Amino acid sequence: MQKYPPQAFEPLTSFENLQKRIAGPDLVRSVAILDVLICHDGIMFSSWWHKDLPFHLAVLGFYGVMLFFVLSGFLIGTIMLDLLERGTSAKGWAIFLIRRWMRTLPAYYAWLFALLIPLAYFGPYGVTWDEAKRVLPWFLTLTQNLGWPMVSNWYDATWSLCVEEWFYIAFPALLLTLLVCRLKPKLAFGTALAVFFIVPLCWRLSLPTNVNWNEVTSKIVLCRFDSIAWGIAAAWLYRCKPAVTRYSAYLAALGTVIVLTVWWRNTGDNALWPSRFGAMGSFDVVGFSYALCMPAMMRLRTLPPLIGPAVRSLSTHSYGLYLCHLPLVMMASDLQARYSLGRRHAVILTILTTIGGAILSWRLVERPCLKLRPRQG
Repeated sequence: MQKYPPQAFEPLTSFENLQKRIAGPDLVRSVAILDVLICHDGIMFSSWWHKDLPFHLAVLGFYGVMLFFVLSGFLIGTIMLDLLERGTSAKGWAIFLIRRWMRTLPAYYAWLFALLIPLAYFGPYGVTWDEAKRVLPWFLTLTQNLGWPMVSNWYDATWSLCVEEWFYIAFPALLLTLLVCRLKPKLAFGTALAVFFIVPLCWRLSLPTNVNWNEVTSKIVLCRFDSIAWGIAAAWLYRCKPAVTRYSAYLAALGTVIVLTVWWRNTGDNALWPSRFGAMGSFDVVGFSYALCMPAMMRLRTLPPLIGPAVRSLSTHSYGLYLCHLPLVMMASDLQARYSLGRRHAVILTILTTIGGAILSWRLVERPCLKLRPRQG
């Protein structure tokens, strides 16, 4: 494979190395998790006061998850390009998968089983115990939304984790298959990337026009691979075209303007495009916009002392926050309805248990598992 110019790539520091991580990915990850928390917790908190969360806040969840997808695609795309350039063996690719799984799966399964305990003895919380037992095999195999809508509203936030986990398997599998077929590495990578743009779009276009966008179009795994593919494309551009870093600030500004315009204007009678195009193409418009911001993200090395530690801490605990926030706010909602827990007390309980849960997740599960990961040679 043609060697990339050395100035095109700066090695990414592993997530467990808190001292050497650059600020850019931490900042992006923090913005993404805040978007998700504002959406999910905000909707629940507002409902307790019999009000609706303003629309522009309620849709932040979509933008936060999209940002997570593009960031994830950029980071794993950078690693895969590195493996491809070095001609890594099948063992090296297996280590890549093991490292990804050890970052994501232990905490997922820990929370999955932890949430079953109160459901079994004190439930129902959102769903009945019988319903949880029925759908548990789907959640254990991460197939709850593989090619169909979520099989249950229980632990609904995990739909996006399924998209990422299956992408980690499917993209390298297709790439290695193309390499075995003796395609040149650059052509194999480009072909795999094209497939992961085309197939999700075609899948979405094949859905009925009256399908529930929130539950079907946006949550089925095979409909969302292109969201992560935008991050892969940004990593490829960043690696192959080092000159792009000279214009990173302009690209980030353009991407930010597009996202903010879509977020603010694309509603009601003043929508920027027809509803059918919005349902099909909004993923790619927002994904493309976020991808434009990735080179600037990599150039952001540090943050001001006043906000740097807070951003790093929020980023470090973002995965735990993602895993636990929605079940815990739903549990507080049920406690309010069934045991007359005061609304303000429910808010305080949600905040404390969510923060505490994320800290415990990091210290007891995520960080120990990161230390056990095999080294990527």
